[in-house]
Order: sequence, then C-alpha cells, then structure tokens
Amino acid sequence: MALRTKDALPRGHQFEGYRIEGVLGTGAFGITYRAREIELGRWVAIKEYFPRELVGRAKNRTTVRASHRDESETYKFSIDCFRDEAKVLVNFDHPNIISVYRYFMANGTGYLVMPFTKGETLQDRLDRDRTLPEDDITRLVLPLLDGLEQVHEAGFLHRDIKPSNIMIKRNGEVKLMDFGIAHTKKLQTLTQPGTFLGTPAYMSPEQILGLPLDAQSDIFSFGIVLYEMFTGTKPFLDEETRSVSAKILKDRFRTPRSLNTRVPRRVQRIIKKCLRKKPSRRYNSMQELARALGRSIAGKTNKSVSLKRISDHLVEANVFEAPPESETVMITNVPGRGLFKNLLSAAVVLLVLAAAWAGYYYWSTTQ
Repeated sequence: MALRTKDALPRGHQFEGYRIEGVLGTGAFGITYRAREIELGRWVAIKEYFPRELVGRAKNRTTVRASHRDESETYKFSIDCFRDEAKVLVNFDHPNIISVYRYFMANGTGYLVMPFTKGETLQDRLDRDRTLPEDDITRLVLPLLDGLEQVHEAGFLHRDIKPSNIMIKRNGEVKLMDFGIAHTKKLQTLTQPGTFLGTPAYMSPEQILGLPLDAQSDIFSFGIVLYEMFTGTKPFLDEETRSVSAKILKDRFRTPRSLNTRVPRRVQRIIKKCLRKKPSRRYNSMQELARALGRSIAGKTNKSVSLKRISDHLVEANVFEAPPESETVMITNVPGRGLFKNLLSAAVVLLVLAAAWAGYYYWSTTQ
C-alpha cells in the first residue's frame, strides 16, 4: 500500500542540514521530498525509506506476537541492506541514472539524498502528446538501456520502471529516477509468494507472483513503457471485471500496429519479445534490447538532430524557456557503436571484394 502525503514530514522541518520544502511523490517504497541543503543552498531530492509504523513496531521489544517478531526481523534486515546497498549507490555513476549524493539514518529511517532534476517526466509528455516519433523514442530510451545494463551488472534491479520515473531534461537527455534500496536483488527475500512490490500496470508476471527476479523482469517493464510510447496506451488495463495483474499473468495484448499503423513491424516484434510471459523468451539483457532498437533506426537520423528536436519541443510546450544566447548547451553527435560496427563491416566486405577482383584480374591477364 502506498504511503500518503499526510505521512510525510512537514514543510520547514530541518534535519541533517536539510530543510523540507515539499513532497515530490509517494509510493510503496517511501516518500520523496524536495529539500534545500542549508549550508550550500542547493536544491536536492530526499527519499525516505521504511514506513514509520513498521519502524515503531520493530523498536518495541515487548511484542511477542509472531507477526511482530517477523516485522522486527524484516526491519533489521532492511536496515543492514540499506547501509550495504547505499554505499554502492553513492559510488555508482552513469549520466542517465539519477546519482546519489549521500545516505544517512535518522529516527530509525533511511534517507538517500539525490540531485533535484528539473524537467518534465515521460508521463507528462505522453499525457500531452499521447505518442512520440520513432527516432525520438529510440534516442530517449537507448541511453536508459545503457544505464540499466550497468545497473544490472552491479547486481541491482530497478523493479519500478514507468514513464513517471523517467525525467526529460531541457537538452533532450533523460535520467531514470526513483532507483533505490527497495529495488535490489538482496531484498528479494522480503517478498513472499503472493505479494509484490512495484506499480501493477508495469509489473512482470514473475514480479506479480512474488518470484525471484532477474534482468528479464526489468525488460518486461521497459517493454510496457515502449508499447505506451508508440501507441499512447498500456498493453494491459484495469477493468471492473478483471484486474491488470490478472491480465498480465494470463491475457494477450493488442498488437501495437493495431493501435497505430505507423509503428514499424520490426519495432512491433521487439515490443512483443519484451512482453513474453516467460522470462527466458525475452531479451537476455538490456544491451541486447538496445542493439535491436538501435538497428531499427540506423541511418534515419543522428543523435544531435533528435536531441535538438526534443529540446525544441520542450521549449514550445513551455516546459522550459529557450536557453539564452550566452548559455552553452552541448549536444554532441557521436555515432553509436552499432553503427560504427556496421560501417566497419561494410568496409571490410568492400576490401575483400576489391582484393578478389584484383586477384581475378591478375589471373585472367596472365593466362
């Protein structure tokens, strides 16, 4: 059950050198605040973990009920994991994953301090425009896939990939947010069969069932986001007679092209593979998914053109003001590794053909 705004710290509350200025969001994993670092004056986002009622019960050593003993053990295990995993997060660095400045404990609760990123979320963009152009989609998601590949290699899972957790900055670049302690592999043992953590509409079947998770679960969630970006709707929707969780577990979804005929067939195949019910039938890694998507737009545009168009769109939508002429906005045009490999392969083939032709020409003239 998600925490509510009334559970949040009050505005003006000060602790650990920070002053709370408001609530950015709430969820099953905690509450995220907008805060000011008092000494430096910079804006930060602070995520608070562990519901306070669980903390209070865990501190009560006089409880004898089995359920309370279980909660106390869960709390202790959560604190240990928080400290271990926060040390890794503080040192994790990727330009498209929200970074962590520091972590600390206060009143038995864990806190992560992160940069306050100004922009619009992908959910805001979808609410306004419904769908995005194909190359814009790919240029937005490829950096995220690269970041998630590194996240997985470090032993983490996001477990809550959704449009509202993807922030689009003024220069068109993106950051994946709300990546925290409650989403790590170490905490899988806290999830019992029949229970789950996450946002139901974006969950994988195994996540709904409370089974052990791997990278394929995040791939399923990313497939739902891709589906929504191309079609303007989710593949599985709640109904009065059937829940979204039941649909994810058992039902088929409408093909993207049946909702938007402009979706290329190759992209439809990519999305369908992401959304296979069995994890083993999905892509093996985010890197493999990125390669498939990268090939789908190879040669259509370049990074600088796409980012410039995304940036211009944000200005036109009044999300940002146009940057002043004196401001330097760097948008580089670096060809992707996949494109470089394709060009290199083509060059090798041409050299081989040229060598073969030269050999044949020499042989024919000497006969």
